[in-house]
Amino acid sequence: VPRIDKVTSGLLLVAKNEAAQTVLAKQFFVHSIERLYRALVWGDFAEDSGTIEGNIGRSMQDRRVFCIYPHEDGVPEEEQKGKHAVTHWRVVERFGYVTLVECRLETGRTHQIRVHMKHIGHPLFNDSMYGGNAILKGTTFTHYKQFVENCFHLLPRQALHAWVLGFE
Repeated sequence: VPRIDKVTSGLLLVAKNEAAQTVLAKQFFVHSIERLYRALVWGDFAEDSGTIEGNIGRSMQDRRVFCIYPHEDGVPEEEQKGKHAVTHWRVVERFGYVTLVECRLETGRTHQIRVHMKHIGHPLFNDSMYGGNAILKGTTFTHYKQFVENCFHLLPRQALHAWVLGFE
């Protein structure tokens, strides 16, 4: 019923028949389904939780990626650049140069968590599309650099996992 990026792990919801698909799709449309993701992101957060809001739309420079566009006051929703998106996050565990966060989606836009985390300066670990596939925090000492490169090798995709999917 919902889609997730092909290199994101975790839960999927498959409808058994057309009637079930219609009921489930409506829940996604009205945002009544609970969706929690776990993500390993670069850097440490000053706060323990927060909310990221911003219109998400395709980048004008590269159609494969998305970016944040500012909300324009007084402009009708259908004339805004991008679509309104809200991600609530909280720190699960801090590891120094990276942090495990839980993200709750209020909306469900393409690449929403990836775009929002990059926007606040915390791209997903090993996310090549949004700049998380290089050593962004920490030192450049040989042992540390080798450790991170080994981690990239062990996890050859962005560190994003669909953790909880709640529906009626």
